[in-house]
Amino acid sequence: MIIVRKEDHGCVYTIDPDSNELYFAPIYQDNTVNLSEFAPVDLSNVDDEYDILTIQKELINLNK
Repeated sequence: MIIVRKEDHGCVYTIDPDSNELYFAPIYQDNTVNLSEFAPVDLSNVDDEYDILTIQKELINLNK
């Protein structure tokens, strides 16, 4: 599993290697992440869709 940490988003991201669907999980105050908390990213609920799509593209490229 490839994970990209985005401090300014307060979460980490990963993708499903089969579907390329983007998932996120929160970073807690003690800098931990619970890997069982990954949830799909809903593009209709994000502030900057371009930024999220850039993260998804980065993960797809890293996953190759």
